[in-house]
Amino acid sequence: MKLHSLDIENFRAIDKISLDFTDYLSRPRPISLIVGPNGSGKTSILDAIHVVVKTFENSANPSLRDGLQYNAEQLVRGRGNKSNIILNYSIEKDESAAINDVYSSLNLSQHFDLAKDNQPPLNHPVKVCWTFPNINKSSKSAYGYKYFSQNHVKVLGARGRASQAVNRNLQYPEIFDRIGGVCYLDQRRTVRLSKNINLQQSEENMIHSDILYWLNEYYRKELTWNESKYGESYWKRVKRLFDKICYPAELIGLESGPSSDTVILKKKGIEYDLYQMSSGEHQILRILVGLAAETAKNSIVFIDELELHLHPTWQKRLIHVLRNDESNNQYIFTTHSPTVTMMFYDHEMITLGNLV
Repeated sequence: MKLHSLDIENFRAIDKISLDFTDYLSRPRPISLIVGPNGSGKTSILDAIHVVVKTFENSANPSLRDGLQYNAEQLVRGRGNKSNIILNYSIEKDESAAINDVYSSLNLSQHFDLAKDNQPPLNHPVKVCWTFPNINKSSKSAYGYKYFSQNHVKVLGARGRASQAVNRNLQYPEIFDRIGGVCYLDQRRTVRLSKNINLQQSEENMIHSDILYWLNEYYRKELTWNESKYGESYWKRVKRLFDKICYPAELIGLESGPSSDTVILKKKGIEYDLYQMSSGEHQILRILVGLAAETAKNSIVFIDELELHLHPTWQKRLIHVLRNDESNNQYIFTTHSPTVTMMFYDHEMITLGNLV
């Protein structure tokens, strides 16, 4: 899934705005940077896209970023108003085929006749208008919507359908590699995917535990990973990218003890663990683990305030790594750092206000 354009009205900090995420040939840009001072609405733009997609995936309980709640007080700008968000998006042929597979396994009607090469949305963006709260009193949904291409709106919730199919053992988890979604790495960079977390832990330990939970999964799977069948393992990908960005630091492995597990790293011949890492190393590890844990492939990926805790050298390395990523993602970053803007081309930037 790729985003072409976005129109927002009365959503959080935004009164009204229209944004274009395409290049000179009207193709979705692989990478965009939203630039503006604090309070200019950068995070609200990411929230708008995320809320729409996540409500289609699970209308009753959408999985939003930490601190954002699914109610009019948080989502609607101004009392008595309603939020309007219009997305123009497209998907590719392989993603369409995967969506067909999921719907077929659930005994639902397929959306795409893949014999028709030129049918939308394979070559043309689809427009969806989302409103909140729903003014239609006869509807049970909290939000309203209308779309301008018959039935294709449902692909926004395709990952929700895929989760249902996987939970019923009708699909393998690898289906998420083919169906795109939205991966949101907010300013806290939390990886909120550990289900059995101890709620008595401190917030810092909870964040560490999330990362450890997924790194343990990836490290364990690495022992029996079939690379010829499934390609590069999650562990190797996280390690390769971490070592490239954080050089001379290296991600070595995991170490288990009687009561705890920890990550082992090495720098200039000296080993150290998760709790001795720098804040920049934590940020990079959270980003890379988050991308893997969210199965960020064929997806729209947000990184809010890219520069957080990172030296300009690491900012540059991270941008370079994601520019050369082979996961077919569309990356949208936000920043209020003039240093970060120097790492992007003018046509990749959307400016919301003067940084000086």
